[in-house]
This record gives sequence, structure tokens and C-alpha cells, in this order.
Amino acid sequence: MREHTKCSDMNHTPGYRKRGTYLSTRSKAGTRIYKRSQNGSWVYRPKVDKKVRYFPLGFDKTEALALADQIRAHLILYPFQEVWEMYNKKAFAKTKPKPPTLGQCLAALSDNQISAGITDTTLTGYRQGITGLIKKVTGKSPGDDYDLGQINEEFLRKFKKLSFVGLTDEAAIASRKRSVNSRLRQVKAIFARPKLFKDYDMGFADIIRAEEFYQKLKKQYRLPSEQLIMKTFELFNNAEGDIYTLLGLSLHFGLRRNEAFHCRRDWFDLSEDRARINIVSDREFRPKGGHEGFTMGSKSIAISILNKASGDDLLISTRADHGRVLYDAMIKQLREIGWDRPNPLHELRKLFGSYVATTEGIYISQKFLRHADASTTNDSYADAMASNKIKKLWAA
Repeated sequence: MREHTKCSDMNHTPGYRKRGTYLSTRSKAGTRIYKRSQNGSWVYRPKVDKKVRYFPLGFDKTEALALADQIRAHLILYPFQEVWEMYNKKAFAKTKPKPPTLGQCLAALSDNQISAGITDTTLTGYRQGITGLIKKVTGKSPGDDYDLGQINEEFLRKFKKLSFVGLTDEAAIASRKRSVNSRLRQVKAIFARPKLFKDYDMGFADIIRAEEFYQKLKKQYRLPSEQLIMKTFELFNNAEGDIYTLLGLSLHFGLRRNEAFHCRRDWFDLSEDRARINIVSDREFRPKGGHEGFTMGSKSIAISILNKASGDDLLISTRADHGRVLYDAMIKQLREIGWDRPNPLHELRKLFGSYVATTEGIYISQKFLRHADASTTNDSYADAMASNKIKKLWAA
């Protein structure tokens, strides 16, 4: 924001222009605001019908300038009385708001989880991200009363420095850089929802958002061995109940775990040669990133999944603890046949993505996986499938 330079009267506050009995400053849009003294509150004084009107703006200059710009814009479009009623009811605190504590931050996320479309898994990731960041720097697990305003540029530099203590191997350092990026990405995502924290001083969040990632560290996806892919299909063909459903939705249609857990019978469309599954929001489910969409696959596999599914409306009947018992049992079976990657269930989605990218192209794969960008599909979900024997596994 642009402020006027110091005027010649030494009794005036630096950075402001004296206008009559007022101090004033101006926004980038040219809206001027006023206050009577350095410790006073700001007001906006537009002239309406040849009369000067006063809109209180509060004590914080940044907020006052933004609010004045809003009022000015509304006065152009709406009658004065309507704008007055809209903006003259706000009460302003004399003291500047404080940064949130860790507990207040997590409570804001939890209280707004449904309206903000935050899944349980994402919420857990946010909690682990912010607490892990603080623990690395302070050396101990933070309590709910930890003041997030302590996070500054020096804090983040210390976090990065401590993250690499004792590492000398280049591969290990690259791996740790990816971990640091992941941690920062989690924490940045928390404060990408400013409306959840409107009652707090969030200046520290600007420092977090400005922190740069380590670059050129992406690991392009590579298929597992043909033998492991064959074993995975054998596991699916011999599975029963909810495990069969979960494996089928992941392996043959590329559904995410949460999508499979909330998959309903009416998501299926079997009217064409291939089955289509429409992933749509409902009262209890919102797709990742809010992106609804669809995927397509084998019609015979879809019919088999519907026939063998144990649930009536929701296909998966194991609902306790968000299906945790089911997931643990299925991951155990995937580990037993040789899957050693961090998230074996998500690897089945990647196999599906590679199959579609190889047989129909990267953009069709992006569409079915519901990625916002094809580069995500190309880098992390699609490797060329050269073996016809492997490709035929999806052509049931």
C-alpha cells in the first residue's frame, strides 16, 4: 500500500498526511482513509448526496484500507442506505488480534472440516505436518497452547538445517529434501484457507506461504515387476466380500481409497459397452479437491463387483472406524505378495493409470484419474506398459 511521505510539520506522524484535523493514507486503488490521532481508529469519509458520511474501519490499517476499498466499490453499485447497513454494524477491537495457538488452529480446521471439504485423512496430515514442523525445531512435541506466531523466517531456516543433520549420501539428502517439501506442503495447505482464521493475526502465515520448495526432486513413476502385477490380479480374483470390492474399484477403475469407501451402486452406469462410474459429492462425501468426475473400465468386472459387494447402497459394508479394519487387512495381503512401496492400495490406482495411459493416452488417463493437470498423471501415475500379457489383465 502507498502512504504519503512525511510532511514538513514535525508534529505530524511519519508516513501520513495531515488533512485538517485528520491523518490520512491511501490504498493502491486510491481510496483515502482518515483518523484523528495516531492511536485512533480509521474511518472512510465518502461524500454522498453532497454530505460527508463516516464509515468506521477499525484500528488495523491494512484491514481498514481493504474495507474502505470494498465500501467504495459497493457505493458505486448500490444505494447508500443499503451499503451503510451492510458495513456500519461491524465492531472493531481496540487491541490487535493475536496469532492462533496450535490448539486453536487445529480446532478451526476440525470445526470447519465438513464445510471446507477436508477429509479425515487430510486433517490427520495437517495435524502431523504442523506438529512435526514445530517438534523438529523445538525438540519436543508442542502442546495446544503453542503460539504459532513464533514461526518466522529463522524458525523455518532452523527446520531445514536440522532436517539434514548427519546426512552425507546424495540419495539420502535428495530423499530428505522430498520429505521437507512434503512437510512444508502440508503446512502451507493449512493456511490456504484464510477465512477459517479471520479472527487471528496471521502475519506468520505469509512467511510460511513464501517459503520455497527444493526443486528438481520429482521421482517419475515406474511400474513394479510383471510378476508382482500378476500376483496382484491373482489376489483380486481370489478375494471375497469387501476386500474384493475394494481391490476391484482400485485396480480396475482407479478409485482412491476414500472414493471406494463411499462408492454407491447408483454411481454405476452399465448402459454402454464399458462400465462408467460417476464420482459425485453427497452429504457425507466430497471428492479430493472437490473435483467430481468419472472413470471407465470393464463392464464384466463392474457387474462382478456389484454382484459380490456385501453392501446394499454403499458397496462396502465394513463401516466402523472409516473402514480401518478392512484397509489394514487388505494392505497386509498386499504386503504378503511382495508390495513394499509406502501405500500399496494407492499403487493399484497407479497401475490402472498406467494401463489407461498406454492403451488410450495420457489425457484419457488424466480424465479417469480426475487429475487437475496431465503432468501429475505423467510424472506420478503413468509408466509405459510394454507387455501385452499384462495389458490383457484389464481386458476381462
